[in-house]
Amino acid sequence: MMFRSKKVFFVLALALAVMVTALPAPGSAKILKIAFVAPPPVWGPVAEKYAEEVAKLCPGLEIKSFGGGQLGPLPQNFAEVKMGKLDMMLADSGVLMIPKGGKDFSVLFAPYTFNSQAHMRKYFASDLFKEMIAKTEKVAGLKFLGLAGDRAPRLISTSSRKVVTPADMKGLKLRVPLTPPVKVAMEAWGATPIPLSAAELYMAMKQGTVDGQDNGFDALYSAKYYEVQKYVSPIDYVRSALMVVISTKVWNKLDPQEQKALQEAITPTDDWATKRTDQMVAEAIEGIKKEGMEVVKPDIAAFSSSAAKIVKDNLDGKLWPAGLYQKIKALD
Repeated sequence: MMFRSKKVFFVLALALAVMVTALPAPGSAKILKIAFVAPPPVWGPVAEKYAEEVAKLCPGLEIKSFGGGQLGPLPQNFAEVKMGKLDMMLADSGVLMIPKGGKDFSVLFAPYTFNSQAHMRKYFASDLFKEMIAKTEKVAGLKFLGLAGDRAPRLISTSSRKVVTPADMKGLKLRVPLTPPVKVAMEAWGATPIPLSAAELYMAMKQGTVDGQDNGFDALYSAKYYEVQKYVSPIDYVRSALMVVISTKVWNKLDPQEQKALQEAITPTDDWATKRTDQMVAEAIEGIKKEGMEVVKPDIAAFSSSAAKIVKDNLDGKLWPAGLYQKIKALD
């Protein structure tokens, strides 16, 4: 009897040990890494807000952000997302053109593809976008989770010249993103696109290596470009938002509750981040005016009509399927 009691006790103790081992350790969580290339103070708050919203919906799922290109440049990030080596990305919606299968998304960097932020959002909610992203998701090994906040439209700032019409661009040396649509548009307007990193830009403008740059009001103010620039022309020629994508390989390993949390956390993040951008832009406009910059009123109609000709003659049917630009324009 004594032996039998000891045997029963041993079996019970072993079962209890197995149960305890199977339980998650206190404070343990599944961790997903999200990468972005912007400096942490710029996009970090958006990544943190998203992580916070995910945690509310699924406490066992933690998102850790790595900003400032810590995990590599965009092409590397997309390659590692496809392989499943990088879990997630927070990025500008326009960079969907970078991964394999995303070439047609270069239309998002064409001048005046979108007439407003509302127009841009109509596109991302459209069947046209769903059709395009489905092809890219399959080839690039990623899943688009949604938009995570509007970005400020891209403008032009200069050190010595007011830009009111496209003719005023002639001869300007501008640091712009050298995506093919932007490069072609700038050259057609008479400007010379200059490749520079963000770290080099301030000194280049101070020394006169470049005459100006394109960015949003928020970046213009936060980077203190008002110290080396005199005029700003809000031509608003490229509009975009932040987006969140996840590796398909990583997504397929998550349980339904985790997948649901990642999707549902997008909406409150998007609302919060868009309001934050609007507030930052308003504060930036007031700030640069106080610092002595002049906000010029550009002839948007002149830029837009000029852009339509540039797209028709040099881009449509070459960088993306013919007629795609007009299909997106027609959504407004």
